This record gives sequence, structure tokens and C-alpha cells, in this order.
Amino acid sequence: MPDALQRPENSIPPAVIDRIIQEIWDPLELKVTLTVATLGGHEWPVSEDDVLEFKPLRRGSRGDGSDRNTIERLHTALQAAVARGILVALRDDDGRLWYVVATDETRQQAYSGQFHRVDTTAPAPPPLSVDRPGIFGLYEQNIAVVTPIMADRLTEALNTYPEEWIRDAIGEAVTYNKRNWRYIQRILDNWATEGRTDETNRRDHEEHLDSEKYLRGKYAALFRRR
Repeated sequence: MPDALQRPENSIPPAVIDRIIQEIWDPLELKVTLTVATLGGHEWPVSEDDVLEFKPLRRGSRGDGSDRNTIERLHTALQAAVARGILVALRDDDGRLWYVVATDETRQQAYSGQFHRVDTTAPAPPPLSVDRPGIFGLYEQNIAVVTPIMADRLTEALNTYPEEWIRDAIGEAVTYNKRNWRYIQRILDNWATEGRTDETNRRDHEEHLDSEKYLRGKYAALFRRR
């Protein structure tokens, strides 16, 4: 990878800088985005390993009160930036992730297979392919567009629940045609409160969620057990 002093100054297009300033609220998402921009600008992909091992990022990602592993939180932040469309995620033939700042040019290069990993000695390394969606992409494909507010909610959910739970909750929402975050959040809250069992009937689970409006509304006293 070229030395930092050899990179052109202000290599991020103003339009991307405007989006970063306006749309990113989460500190870690902002930091990983700036790290990718610092290491590669918008000219070449940066491996996830290089991002996660970047010392200033590691030092600046501690002490936020979260009990999640720092690497896990940084990976979640990268997913959020990809879902927001500020970064493009790529994967090499060894399964490693790479990131590049999203511009019209880099998107075109990514989807046409023009990017190759830059840390290999192979004479003709295979092209990097666009990575499959994570939680953010899964939500956008099945529920709705990931707005900045929704990205923050998904980030908070990933900091609270296992990723598998969120995937399954999105699946439940699709199954019952309840394609909204409120329904997904209720499923997650219910699993956190009562636990998950493989034997639980999904229809009974849905009826339980719908019954909550009676247990919490102004007529709740009529439905509580004495």
C-alpha cells in the first residue's frame, strides 16, 4: 500500500464529505469511514484487516461504555457505512473483506470487477467481488430503505442483541407481512424478556405480540390476571 505521504490531499470528493457530515451520527461509523478514506481515499480498496489494525482507530474506539468486543463494534460500524452507501464492501477469493469510499467511479469499478486486492504478489490476482449484504442490507432488501435514523436503530440493536436474532426477527416480519421496525423491535424485546425456544409455535408468538397492546393500553387492568 502506498505511503500516507504519497497520497493526494483532499482525495475525497466534496459530495462524499457532505454526506459524511450530514448523515453519520454514530462516532464509530464516522471513525471507520474516515479510516478507510485515510488509508485508501477513493482510489483503491482497503482490507478490513488494515482498517481494524489501524492504531489511531483502535485507540479511539475504546471506553465508550459498551461491553461488546471492539472488533465486533467496528465491524458493525463498517456495515452501517456500507448500508448508508458511503462505503462499498468487496470480498476477495480468500473470503477477506475490503472497503472503498463510494463514488460513482468506484461503484462502477466495484460492480464491473475492476478492483483487485493490492497486497498480493500474484501477477494477476482475481478481481474483488461486491460483498453480500449484512444486517443493514438485509433490512433494506426486505423491509425499507435504511435512513440515517434507521441505521442508528440497527446499530443500537446490534449492540444489544445477537446478529442472528435480528436476522431471524426480520425473517419473522417478512413471514407475517409486518414489514416495519416496530414489529421487529417487539420480537427482539419479547425474545430478550421470555427467551427463545425452538419449540415455540410462531403463530402463538405472533398472537402474544399482538396481545401486548391490551396489556399496555388504557384498558390494561381489565386484562391483567388477578
